[in-house]
Amino acid sequence: MKLIIYLLLICSFTYACAQQKIEKPPRYKLIKPKKSLPNQKGGHLILNLGELKENADNLYCFYLDDNCNVIDGRITLYSHSIARGDNASVTKRLYAEGEFLEGKYQGIWKYYDEDRKIIKKEKWDNGKLVYRKEYK
Repeated sequence: MKLIIYLLLICSFTYACAQQKIEKPPRYKLIKPKKSLPNQKGGHLILNLGELKENADNLYCFYLDDNCNVIDGRITLYSHSIARGDNASVTKRLYAEGEFLEGKYQGIWKYYDEDRKIIKKEKWDNGKLVYRKEYK
């Protein structure tokens, strides 16, 4: 009788060990990072003034991986300015906002001073200046 109980215990222990599942870690696909685009906010391109370049075809673009990406759509440009006072540091300030159409100025462009007041407005038509109005 003891022998039967002993065999049942060994069989049940072996059976319990055999039923254990060894979970493999999940396989993750390697995701290649996309090219780092400039900041975008709701389809609105945001660049620093130094990132706006003109290529050999006189079209405005930003360079990414040594490739000129022609700008098409709304854009906001920021420039660097030095803050005055005890904590002088380089900060960004709004410079201009407007729109490009296939690398050319298009529509109304607004230019701002350090206090975010409009100092100039321009109207462009396919890269040609239609009019300019300056404010004091």
